[in-house]
Amino acid sequence: MRILLLSNLYPPHVQGGAEILAADVAAGLEKLGHEVLVLTSSEDLPKEQQDGHIWRTLSSAPPAHFDRHRPLWQQFNLPLNYYRRYHCPANAAQLRRVIAVTQPDVLYIWEITGIGVISLLKTLPDLKLPIVFHLGSYWLLYAQSPETEQSRLHLHRLKQWLIGSLPPLHWTSFIAVSATVKQQYVQRGFDSERIEVIYNGIDSRFLTLPPVDDSRDNIEGPLRLLFVGRLRVEKGVLVILKALEQLVRETGLADIATLSLHLNIFGTGDQVYVDELQRFLQEKNLTHLVTFHGRVSQDELISYYDRSHIMLVPSLWKEPFGLVIAEAMARGLPVIASDVGGPAEILTHQMDGLLVEPGDEQILAAAIRQLIEDPERRKQLGQAARATVRERFTIEQNAKRVEQHLLRAIQKEAERITMVR
Repeated sequence: MRILLLSNLYPPHVQGGAEILAADVAAGLEKLGHEVLVLTSSEDLPKEQQDGHIWRTLSSAPPAHFDRHRPLWQQFNLPLNYYRRYHCPANAAQLRRVIAVTQPDVLYIWEITGIGVISLLKTLPDLKLPIVFHLGSYWLLYAQSPETEQSRLHLHRLKQWLIGSLPPLHWTSFIAVSATVKQQYVQRGFDSERIEVIYNGIDSRFLTLPPVDDSRDNIEGPLRLLFVGRLRVEKGVLVILKALEQLVRETGLADIATLSLHLNIFGTGDQVYVDELQRFLQEKNLTHLVTFHGRVSQDELISYYDRSHIMLVPSLWKEPFGLVIAEAMARGLPVIASDVGGPAEILTHQMDGLLVEPGDEQILAAAIRQLIEDPERRKQLGQAARATVRERFTIEQNAKRVEQHLLRAIQKEAERITMVR
């Protein structure tokens, strides 16, 4: 089977777990004997290029994040950027060219946000091959309705005008990364029978690599909290900072510098949101308790999983899955996450992690304090979490199920063509 995987980003150029997972799934399919070609953007590269089986030849549009703290005249470029994220005829033409050259058996579409969503969708009916959508987020729904609860600028009509009308979709089937994702798409009119839930899997090295330290509780210094992910409003990082402030107030200390607690934040994203986080820390005099590390290598991230005491995933939205949760669990790190979306499907409350009400910093602070004061409980949750990942969330399991789904899609398309004839 020759597979063409279409994605807006692909390692080493990543923004979050979706791109890492795309490469892991591609590697898993190759191990099963299939050929995987990748068509992605040339983001962060000086020019478009082809590197072996990876075509980095698509153009990507810059983000369009509105900043209330900047004058409107300095943000006149945002509508154009927003438009370009949905309209790029050149990328659609490039997709057709690559398919003509490579002759894949199936087109496997991952996230295509920012590379001309509408233009690409319009070209699908002309491709004459099975098409499988990987629903790792809600990007396809945003093309139908661009507003979310976390939108910083509510101009629905303008956004919809810039996006334009969503063309009739041509697809064979869908893979949803969680029951939550499937439910959201079904509620918006997608055929439930054509959506299969296949949970994400993580690289086996997260389970097999020896720990950086024999015991994280033997490491000297403050108790270390950890956040890993894109820095965007819906990820709830501000809730962590407010919980941290709550913990500081509860100590009753005159000098908060003596609080033996530190938060490490890994990831990049919306700079406007990052600036809001920095302002909050400065206003509350908490900057010394938080370190922003940006994006780091996977090996360095694994070392922080091993040296941290609690992982925090306080998402405000229905997180599609939560790859970093599974990664942390595989390293025996206890996780506190919002009881909504994918995290609530990964974790079982009080068995292999803790689930809390999203958006409530007091409840989050109480859960953190509970694990701070009970090292043995942290260890128990971490051990159970590791067993859960080994049983349910390995990339080997994921790749085999994706393989079977793609093969069925090819067979279904062949049967359809035969019936038409």
